[in-house]
Amino acid sequence: MFRVFKNRVLKRYNTFHTGGKTAFFAEINSTHDLKKAIDFANKNRVGIFILGGGSNILLPDKKINKLVLKINIKGIAIKNNKILAGAGETWDLVVSKAVSKKLGGIENLSLIPGTVGGAVYQNIGAYGVELKDVLESVKVFDIRTGSIRNLLNKECQFNYRDSVFQHQEGSSYLIVEAIIKLNRKLTFNLGYPGLASYFYKKSPDIQQVRGAVIRIRKSKLVYPTKNVGTVGSFFKNPVIKVKDYRLLAANHPDIKGRDIGHNLIKLSAGQLIEKAGWKGKRMGNVGVSSKHALVLVSYKGSTTKDIIKLSKTIQKEVKNKFNVRLEPEVKIIVG
Repeated sequence: MFRVFKNRVLKRYNTFHTGGKTAFFAEINSTHDLKKAIDFANKNRVGIFILGGGSNILLPDKKINKLVLKINIKGIAIKNNKILAGAGETWDLVVSKAVSKKLGGIENLSLIPGTVGGAVYQNIGAYGVELKDVLESVKVFDIRTGSIRNLLNKECQFNYRDSVFQHQEGSSYLIVEAIIKLNRKLTFNLGYPGLASYFYKKSPDIQQVRGAVIRIRKSKLVYPTKNVGTVGSFFKNPVIKVKDYRLLAANHPDIKGRDIGHNLIKLSAGQLIEKAGWKGKRMGNVGVSSKHALVLVSYKGSTTKDIIKLSKTIQKEVKNKFNVRLEPEVKIIVG
C-alpha cells in the first residue's frame, strides 16, 4: 500500500549512515505507486528525489525538502539469454541468478553493492566489464509526463561511470526495469590484473569466475556494517593523456597505468591515494580503509560534512603530489 511519511531520518537508507531528514518519504513498489507519488508531489508542490540502495550516494546533513522515493520495484525473469530485472532488485542477486543459469557477461560484476537501477544509473564496472557492455534496454517512468517508455542502450549515453540519467536531459527519467542480454556461449574476460593472475594457465567455469571475483573484492574492499559506513570505491580511476602519463612515470616509476586507447591511460586512484600516505589514516570520525585506499569509511558520530572534508583533503594532496585530479564516483547531494 502506498503511503507517505513525514520527517523520515535517512541514515538508515544509505550505506555511509549519514544524512539528515526528508520532508516526505515513500517506498515505491510499482509504477502505480510512482503515479501516486507524482500526484502527491504536484499537489504539495514539492520536488522529487530518487533513492535506490543508497550504496553510492552521500546525503546532506541538512533536511531535504522534497519527497524522497525509495525504489523497491522487484522482479527477476529469465527469457532465453535475457534477464528482466526490476530497478529495486539487489544487483548481486541478478548476477547470482545469471551465473546459476550459466549465462555469461556479468560474472565480473559480482558483489557490487546496490540495486539494478543504481547499476544502470552509474554504469557500474569492474575487472574489465561495464554494464553498458550487456544492457539491451531500460524501461523508464517520465516524471514530467507520467508516461512509460523504453530506452535502448545507445539512448542511455553510457560513459565511464556515467549515463544520461546523471544529466539534465535524463533527469526526469526514473528507472523502472532493465533488460540485460547475456551469452550462453561462455567466453570470460580474465585479462584484468588480479583475475589474470588468479586463473594463470587455468580454464575456469562461470561459477569459479564469480567465486574468484567475490574473493578478490572481499580481500580488498570494506562493506558496510552497523558500526562502519562506506560506499566502497569513493573516487573514479583518473584518465590522463599518454604524454602526461610519461611525465608522471618519469617522476614516479612505480605508478600503474593501463592503456585504454584513444591516447589515454587509466591510473589507479587507490595507488595514488596510498602513495600520498592516506591508506589506513583516520581523520576524526571518518577515514581511509587499511584494506584499500580507494575506500573511505565513516564511524559512529560521523557526518556527511566530515566525509566531504576528508575527500577534499585527499583530492588536494593527490593533486599537489601527482598533478592528477581525483573525481568522486559517489553521487554527492548538496541539499
